[in-house]
Amino acid sequence: MIDDVRALREAGKHEAHLAAAKKLVADRPFDVLAQIEAAYGHDRNNLEREAIRHYDEAYRLGVPEPLRRRFLVGYGSTLRNVGRLDDAIAILAQAVADDPGYPPFDAFLSLALLSAGHPKAALAAMLGVVLDVAKPGSFDGYERALGEYHKELLEAP
Repeated sequence: MIDDVRALREAGKHEAHLAAAKKLVADRPFDVLAQIEAAYGHDRNNLEREAIRHYDEAYRLGVPEPLRRRFLVGYGSTLRNVGRLDDAIAILAQAVADDPGYPPFDAFLSLALLSAGHPKAALAAMLGVVLDVAKPGSFDGYERALGEYHKELLEAP
């Protein structure tokens, strides 16, 4: 049944996915996969306040490792969207610390930092992402200078 619900999400059938996810989570409230589908379904339909309850529960239940990256990005982003900025920063900063090679963590952390009133930290996080994912030579020789600016931002109070 979870595979059918997931298939609706992956096919972009957002309203049908939400309806199926609501039924799934009502039938299986202690199933982390049902909670994840309900979180994604509500989130995708701009129902962040409802989504966050399911994200919180899935997180509490323990998200399986293969699903963690995408889950944590969605969770952190939704926490930011509902105004739980400290929680968003904590979740995303921990994700960066645990898995530093996944650029979406840093990108969404930068948005949370900006929303929380930390523009220098936000710019540092986003500049770090850009420098990490850019192809060699993308900055026409300015990589070193941008690296120095990045370092300066990280050291700024």
